[in-house]
Amino acid sequence: MKISVVFAGTTRIAVPLLKALAEDGRFGVRLVITQTDKPAGRKMELSPSPVKIAAEQCQLPVFQPENINAEASAGRLRTLAPDLMVVMAYGQILKPDVLGIPKYGCLNIHGSLLPKYRGASPVQNSLLNRDKETGISLMRMAEKMDAGAVYAEFAIPIGEDDDASTLTDKLAAITAEKIPDALKSIAEGKLKPEPQDESKVTFTTKIEKADGNINWTEDAKVIAAKIRAFAGWPKAFTFFGGKRLIILRSKGMDEKTGLAPGTVFSNGKIATGNGILIPLVVQAEGKKPQTANDFINGNPDFINSKLSSRP
Repeated sequence: MKISVVFAGTTRIAVPLLKALAEDGRFGVRLVITQTDKPAGRKMELSPSPVKIAAEQCQLPVFQPENINAEASAGRLRTLAPDLMVVMAYGQILKPDVLGIPKYGCLNIHGSLLPKYRGASPVQNSLLNRDKETGISLMRMAEKMDAGAVYAEFAIPIGEDDDASTLTDKLAAITAEKIPDALKSIAEGKLKPEPQDESKVTFTTKIEKADGNINWTEDAKVIAAKIRAFAGWPKAFTFFGGKRLIILRSKGMDEKTGLAPGTVFSNGKIATGNGILIPLVVQAEGKKPQTANDFINGNPDFINSKLSSRP
C-alpha cells in the first residue's frame, strides 16, 4: 500500500523532492501546501511559488492557506489523515495541533547538518563561514524551530566556486535522491530519530537586503564569501559613479597594496581592508551581467575610481 503524503513547501529547493515523491510508486501525494501567490516583477503581478508550479505540472491538488494552523486548514488535514507530512522550505511554523495529525509525524528537511545553522539562512551561512561541507537533515518537527530529533543526515562538499544558487541546487538534488528511501524506512519503523546535541547548536538569522552592501574595509576573503553567499539574493553590491554595481563572482587574495579600501587599480583589482578583491562577473545598474573585463572596456574610468557603500 502506498504511503500517503501531504507535502508542504514554497521555494525552488523543495521542487525536486516534490517531483521525486510524485513519481515514486511507493508514495501517494494527496495534497501540496504552499504559500499564497505573491506580487513579483516590475509590475508586481501575483506569481505562484515554484512548488505550486511544480505541483500543477504533476497534476497534484494545491492548498494555499493564509494560516496553516487555522482550524479550517487543520480540519482539511485531519480529513486526509496522511501517513506523513513532509515539509521543506515552506515558510510557516506548524503548531502542535497540526504536528500531531499525520500517522508517522511531520518531517522537515533542513539545509544544514544539524544542530549547525538552525534558522532561515543555512545555505548562506555555510558560505559566509567558508565551510568545506554542508548537507541536509531529515528531522521530526517540533514546535521550536529546527530543534526536532534527527532521523538522517546527508553531507556534500562545498566547491570553491559554489555560490548560494549552485549550492541550493546541489542540496535540492541530494534531497530528491536520498529522502524518499528514508521516508519509507520511517514509515516501516526501521529508522529512529536521535536528539540533537544542544551544546553544539548554532543559529542563523534572516538575510536582509542591506546585508549585500559591501564594506571595503573588511578582509578580501570575507567579501568574496559574502558575494558567494548573496549571489541569489540580495546580491552583493557597491556604488560606482553614483550607481549600484553588483558583483556576482569574484576572487579574494592576500596581497598588500597600500591603497585605501575600495580603490580600483590595475586590471580592475580592488583594494580592501586586508588583501585585494578581483571581480570576475559584474552587473551594472539596469544592465545584464558581464565579465569584469568587458565592463572595464566600456567604463575605463572604473580604473583608479573609489567605490563606496552609498550613491
